[in-house]
Amino acid sequence: MLTACDPAFWDGSVDISDVFNGGAHDPPDSDDPPGPPGTGGTGGAGGGGGGDAGPLSTAVAMTRARREALLQAYYDQIENETGNVASTAAAGGQPDQDPNDLMLHISDIGESCDIYPRSLPCGEHWQLRFVLPIAYQQVGVYDLDDFALHASVFETGAPYSPAPDDCPMGGGTLFGSGTLEILAIDSAEVRFRVTTTAALMGGNPSGEYTAPRCP
Repeated sequence: MLTACDPAFWDGSVDISDVFNGGAHDPPDSDDPPGPPGTGGTGGAGGGGGGDAGPLSTAVAMTRARREALLQAYYDQIENETGNVASTAAAGGQPDQDPNDLMLHISDIGESCDIYPRSLPCGEHWQLRFVLPIAYQQVGVYDLDDFALHASVFETGAPYSPAPDDCPMGGGTLFGSGTLEILAIDSAEVRFRVTTTAALMGGNPSGEYTAPRCP
């Protein structure tokens, strides 16, 4: 059993694709691809993807295969808009990653089945990410310290100035003990409860959620 670690915080934009592929993320460097502008959220803040976010829900559930396809589209957009070839390593996954893993995405400002990564603006907002391997896609209670869940968080603080991405922001392993309880799961949606002691800049994310499955 692994113990969750405190998320790291830094100022400025960050490519959140690494944060939510499991494990903590170091502050970005000059090699990190820029977040393209788009209507899916504040361009740059949280390294969000561009394009139309479509219908939003507090939580969504998508397969790893779909998320990797969205991530590839994100990098393709960067290349089309800037002419720079962005690394696609994150979109390729790892040999031990099952494309049928279910990814639970939660946010206080809404999640989309059409964009990943989704930008997170300044203003004390948060996103949570969980991985449900095949064996966990059933009713049950799972410890957030279970590495298989890859429980992670990205959050932003209050803005320092009117600039859209001028605020503290950071991400990594979800800090604090707790559980993820799958209450019901079928081909249409996943209903679950998050219980955590984590104190995020935007408040405590504990609560019950219903995540429609992305097509």
